[in-house]
Amino acid sequence: MPVLQRASLEFVDHAELVISYEVDLPANIDEVWTVIADNSSWPEWFHGCTAMSSSHNPWTAAGQSRTINVTPFTIRESAVAIEAPNLWAMQISKTNLPMATRALEMLELADTSRHGEERTQVKWTGAFDLPIYLRPAKKIVESLFLRTWAPSLENLLDAIVARR
Repeated sequence: MPVLQRASLEFVDHAELVISYEVDLPANIDEVWTVIADNSSWPEWFHGCTAMSSSHNPWTAAGQSRTINVTPFTIRESAVAIEAPNLWAMQISKTNLPMATRALEMLELADTSRHGEERTQVKWTGAFDLPIYLRPAKKIVESLFLRTWAPSLENLLDAIVARR
């Protein structure tokens, strides 16, 4: 498996490619956090995820690791920052297919409750440095990540409701 360079939270400020997508869910922030931090729940809601194994479940601290299968990728990740219930960030450390030389993904949660209705904004940000041969296809890479994360964040509500 190709090894990627380490990525800190600050990497998002200078990455070659930064992509984001957000949703506002009708659920309280603790419910949303519980599903995101529960690695075993990812195959239920994360688009294309077929398997997950983790050193810790749920993730509670930086340094914890997991392996996720998202067809056609097998990805080894480690937590960079876990700040319940607002920030979940991880770096990709290894992957079976060379998709980046450095990669950081994070989910930021914010309580957007209003008028007595509990709501949570979830924003995914992906920061990537691409291998030289993928740089001309930057828009295609961006589209592929959005085609995974956009439906996944929409599916997140179903996983939350199923736990209620």
